[in-house]
Amino acid sequence: MKRYALVPDRIWNGVSDEVEADTSVIVDGEKIEAIIATNELPPDIERLFLDGCTLIPGLIDAHVHYCASMGSAYLAAGVTTVRDTGCDLDWILDQREKLAKDPKLGPTIVCCGFALDGPKGLWHHVCRPHADAEAIRESVREHVDRGVDAIKLYAFLSPEMYLAGSEEAHRLGMFVLAHNESVPAEDILEMGIDETEHQSGYRVAWRAATEEEDDALIDRFMQHNHVMDPTLVVWDRIGRVFDQSIFQDGRRKWVHPEYLMLWDRFPYRSQEPERRLRFQRAIPNLKRFLRRAHERGVTVAIGTDAPFLHLVPGFSLHDELLMYVDAGIRPVDALRSATSINAKVLGIDSKVGRTQAGFDADLTAIKGNPLDRMDDIGGIVLTVHKGAVLYPKELLETTLFSFDRPLDDPIVRDAREYVDRSAVINREGGDG
Repeated sequence: MKRYALVPDRIWNGVSDEVEADTSVIVDGEKIEAIIATNELPPDIERLFLDGCTLIPGLIDAHVHYCASMGSAYLAAGVTTVRDTGCDLDWILDQREKLAKDPKLGPTIVCCGFALDGPKGLWHHVCRPHADAEAIRESVREHVDRGVDAIKLYAFLSPEMYLAGSEEAHRLGMFVLAHNESVPAEDILEMGIDETEHQSGYRVAWRAATEEEDDALIDRFMQHNHVMDPTLVVWDRIGRVFDQSIFQDGRRKWVHPEYLMLWDRFPYRSQEPERRLRFQRAIPNLKRFLRRAHERGVTVAIGTDAPFLHLVPGFSLHDELLMYVDAGIRPVDALRSATSINAKVLGIDSKVGRTQAGFDADLTAIKGNPLDRMDDIGGIVLTVHKGAVLYPKELLETTLFSFDRPLDDPIVRDAREYVDRSAVINREGGDG
């Protein structure tokens, strides 16, 4: 269908507080041609009627580690763009090119290449180790030359290495994000890093604290125009590895059987309870800090860390949206994070994140109205990715067919090594 009209009950443009009724979207090829009153549609145009649905911009997950077997799951969940925040450089650039040529295979990829780590990294296929600050600078230059979209600095760098990576990336005009486990957020901010992941290093956010204590860090976020991408859902899953509601989740049918087995072997199930309880205790505090940061005007992105433990690609973004709402953020504001705000953070806000003429035809139709009731977010009727109309049932058939092929992505190689290494440590004694 080269030129057609989508006719929903209501449309949300990705920015405003309200939806529009009696309005349709004309798609021509890969682009949105016009937003027009339904009664003004050309009489001969092909129409897709979406009764009872809200049409919103395609969702954007700002923190994933992409697997080729999961492309259809993202699309079925209405996620049309992802930012890969750590992967083998050659592999992810190849995937980015492949999906750009065929939007039916999976979402548009924005990528960082390798997560740049210190000398002894935890992950061997999605991270690259570095001995010193000059090695980090060299890697940044290589990644920029290869055409990545951003630079990711990983958890076990020294302060000097974080600073070197940030300075070199900014010298070359690149956005920098960090999983700063080893350095407090206050220090990371002074290094000029643009965004931090997982609320790592936000020490005040992980404990009970007053608004005044929260504001001391938030003030510095505001001064540096800093972006936060909380990924609450990953900490939630780690803390609830024995929760049977997770295992009964019907959305697990979208996950390759080998990945389900790897999830079942993740070491959090066999380690001492205190490691899990830490995350269970932290979730209310992380939500509190998120709400306070949002209220103060911090730019809040939204991502998931899929396919980490029990995070179904695409659909886990629905869970993250619901956690934002549970934290006290209005549904419309949470949805902005997943559309227009994420698009701006990723530097692609001239193309996606809005239902607007001239933008890519990346849209999703949802039964109900998630601006009124975020629970409706899971009711995906269809997804449009660069003009291609995709239905969840057909996408599931594609996904299940792909399960006949063994997994060999960088992220699954790391997951295998991680669980096998942890199993050996647990058998021999010690801390896994």
